[in-house]
Amino acid sequence: MSDQSQQARLMDLRTRAGLTRREVANALGVTEKTIYVWETSVNVPKMTVSQVQKLLEILGCTLDELAIATKK
Repeated sequence: MSDQSQQARLMDLRTRAGLTRREVANALGVTEKTIYVWETSVNVPKMTVSQVQKLLEILGCTLDELAIATKK
């Protein structure tokens, strides 16, 4: 799978949930820039356990889906 499609995965989960970067950032207590970096960086995002739990809740996805979406 190409790097570009891997990078798009987290963004795909967010847009599928109908959320903006700002909404996700506000829910997680981070900046929009952080969400942008998580979605576009070649590095695996660094998230706290509570951020992962909140992402699962607001994105309506499974832990497996989130793990795949953030795997670089």
